[in-house]
Amino acid sequence: MPASSTRQRRQGALTDVFYLILRRMRFPLLLLIGIYAVCTLGLSLIPGVDAQGGPADPMGMFNAFYVVSFTGTTIGLGEIPQAYSTAQRMWMLGTIYATVIGWSYSLVNILALLQEDAFQNALRQARGTRKIYSIREPFYIVVGAGETGMLVCHGLDRLHLRFVVIERDEDRLARLRLEEFHQDPPLIAADASQPQVLSNAGLVSPHCRGVMALTDDDEKNQAVAVTTRLLAPRVAVLARIRNRDAETHIGVFGGDLVVNPFQRFARQLASAITAPERYRLRETLIGLEGESMPEPHQPPRGKWIMCGFGRFGHAVVDELRGAGIDVTVIDVAHYDEGGVDVRGSGIDSESLLAAGVKEADGIVAGNASDTKNLAIAVTARDLNPGIFVVTRQNQTANAPLFDTFTDDLCMVPSHIVAQEFLARITTPLLGQYLRRISQYSEKECKLLCDRLARYGRGRIPELWDVVLRRNGAEAVCAVLKQGGPVTVGQLLTDPSSRGWRSEAVVLMARRGNRTIDRPGPEHELALGDRLLIAGSDRGRRDVESVLRNPNALSYVQTGQEGNGGALWRWASRLAGR
Repeated sequence: MPASSTRQRRQGALTDVFYLILRRMRFPLLLLIGIYAVCTLGLSLIPGVDAQGGPADPMGMFNAFYVVSFTGTTIGLGEIPQAYSTAQRMWMLGTIYATVIGWSYSLVNILALLQEDAFQNALRQARGTRKIYSIREPFYIVVGAGETGMLVCHGLDRLHLRFVVIERDEDRLARLRLEEFHQDPPLIAADASQPQVLSNAGLVSPHCRGVMALTDDDEKNQAVAVTTRLLAPRVAVLARIRNRDAETHIGVFGGDLVVNPFQRFARQLASAITAPERYRLRETLIGLEGESMPEPHQPPRGKWIMCGFGRFGHAVVDELRGAGIDVTVIDVAHYDEGGVDVRGSGIDSESLLAAGVKEADGIVAGNASDTKNLAIAVTARDLNPGIFVVTRQNQTANAPLFDTFTDDLCMVPSHIVAQEFLARITTPLLGQYLRRISQYSEKECKLLCDRLARYGRGRIPELWDVVLRRNGAEAVCAVLKQGGPVTVGQLLTDPSSRGWRSEAVVLMARRGNRTIDRPGPEHELALGDRLLIAGSDRGRRDVESVLRNPNALSYVQTGQEGNGGALWRWASRLAGR
């Protein structure tokens, strides 16, 4: 986006403020101008007196304007340039009262204007727009400050990425202001489905990298995605959609990433049953750095019970039955619509027994009420202690209750969306790689997952993209330009001890339209290659050292120390500790 458009956007926000001032103060300003004009004209025409009391010429237009100006603001500099005549003093009395009334009326209107919500909003918007367009680093626009939006904001802040929040609910914004961030984010109280609001939030700024639509309304999220695609086609769009029809429409029109948390979890549950190691690997890759590694889950393959047949229940039943699993559905609200086997809530033991809970291997409590889901889980566990329990947690505030119950698998929609979005933001290649792991065997997934767990010391390891270009990979690019080879094995060699491998692995290499999964040590790199790498914090420092430091690259390739010599190796060892 050209710089002129950015300036126009900032000027447009200030224009709104000036427009409100001029519209609200139009009559008071005209009244003051009229008072000053009449008073000045009359005073300039009235004859004066000289020192002896004889008649004298009027004081003139300039002197009259001067006298009226200080009279209207101070009332007390005396009779200048000479004593007034009686007529002049009479006119000055009228001038005093007229200007006082005019200024009083204007000040009352100014105070009323300052208290108007429309003016306050315009002023906040102007200040916010000026602050947003002064950001000179990549930032993201988060639409919606609910539970998912809050998680995304904290994730972005932990990654030291700037963001702007748009939220219509003032209470949510008030809670967000109490959160601790490295830098206070600009907050906009407005409806993001309006194109002007997104523009004021920095959509057309050259530093805007993405828009995340996380409101509770699918239509608003869709409107945000469509607006972004039309006004800023280069900006990535990430939207949370719960309705399948809206998801398909937004995906075709403008969604770079559309996440339906219900559909996503249903697929993950089916994957956990049919391919648990692949499920664990996926959870590791999209997890937030520093969190505990996902525990291995082995949901049974036998008979399952689904409590609740709303959008979430439909998604789970479709995926499980598609995987060849027998599912019995319990529900009251959707019983007459078909597809429900037992009429009941699942809270009572009668409906669970009618669904065969004692013979069932697993149960999903998937209602919109957390207390109802917990009640179903407790009842089912009492009737069948060995049953595999999957719960749906709608509110993060209820986490202590779910932790106390200790279910086998918990579905938290806000976490699913936040993890997915943050993973895609930090590593753009991850989306392509996640689609490819469906081809991996369970053994391959387990080996890779165990390796990543070692690198992360039991926690989610770092995941990052590398592009072999001059900025960020200077040493490697210099060798490649000279025709020299650089291999994946050399890139992953410890630059402080050539006999050791760095704690990192290249998951995928992308060259043009060609993709290579887990390239081997002998794979030669080329200029412009994009690599998806996972590893520990030390492993990342080692890889970046080889990419950027000619001495490090020379050492891992030949074993010969560059100009840095022993001093460089000593500094490398210190940096690696």
